[in-house]
Amino acid sequence: MNINRRTYAAAAGLLAACMAAATASAQEFMTYEYGASAGAISQVSVANLAPNWVVTGVRNSQGNVELIAWESTGHALVRKGSATGPTIANAKVTTVALSPNLVVTAAIGTEGFVALYSWAVSSSGAVTLANAAGGLSARAVSIANVGNNVVLTANVTTDGTLDLQTWLVNSSGIVWESTGASGALVTNTAIAAAGNSKAVTASRTDAGDLRLDTWAVDASGNVSDVATASAGAVSQLDITAWDAGHVATPVRNGAGDLELIDWAVNPTTGAITRKSSATVGAVSQVAASTIGPLVFTASVNSGGKVDAGVWGYNGSQITAGVSTPEEAGAAVAAAPLTTELYSVTASRTAAGNLQVDVWYGDYVP
Repeated sequence: MNINRRTYAAAAGLLAACMAAATASAQEFMTYEYGASAGAISQVSVANLAPNWVVTGVRNSQGNVELIAWESTGHALVRKGSATGPTIANAKVTTVALSPNLVVTAAIGTEGFVALYSWAVSSSGAVTLANAAGGLSARAVSIANVGNNVVLTANVTTDGTLDLQTWLVNSSGIVWESTGASGALVTNTAIAAAGNSKAVTASRTDAGDLRLDTWAVDASGNVSDVATASAGAVSQLDITAWDAGHVATPVRNGAGDLELIDWAVNPTTGAITRKSSATVGAVSQVAASTIGPLVFTASVNSGGKVDAGVWGYNGSQITAGVSTPEEAGAAVAAAPLTTELYSVTASRTAAGNLQVDVWYGDYVP
């Protein structure tokens, strides 16, 4: 991949305070590469479609769900195609790719029910709305791809209960298959696939603490809550699967700082064990993804700027590396761009527009 880089000093980033703790031999960097923008949005999500391709699922200025396909050429991020769907509520939007040609966006419909939209994406990036379906009454939703054209939605129902739904998605439509519930009362949630037909949700409980649940999906699509774990007070959160048998949760902790927690998930039982964590500076928003084999976070830092960071791992301890800020933002999402050390952020800028940025980073302790 041929890249023209604009390199920033590591000290400019959110993780600069951690540099003093790095060893003299450490090689760590995070650089902003290039980006592209689009019109006004109120909600934003992003997913990897294929190497050097991503899609952004947004709520646009008319209040409609919209999917935009982008290609990274190595020098620029190019908008290739887009399509819009129905009007949706002004609530969290999440997007996953099931294949390079099939994408699903989850949102809350205007009548207050979970709404799924599937999109067909051609090899040239043309986007077509394929199907739509509705589910439980809810006030928030997150989505994960668990394989075999099955997705899980984690829903915060109108009474505050954490419920999950399984859906079968293919060219014929979207079928609601099954539901499962933890019984936990939560205010918001995020979900990540964790292998072996399992997924893990990270939620903020009604008491304000972090709660993780492992969910198992059987061959018939039935979903059950098989394990749980907890941590301290949080106000913002996200989750990503990374490394073999691990998930990471970046949170805005009780002190208002970005804290990344590494958890091991037993592939057989689903048991969740907290392994290590690292904390850096103040943030208002957090998002998680991967950058190659490492954890990648995107946040809105104390200066109001979108800040992309890479985190190290020595086999047992998660380690804060470096980060780089870019434009001012009010919301942010993250996804891999390639299997190499490139990731993307999609954000709602301070002016209310969509901004998509490419980043390159590494951390070698």
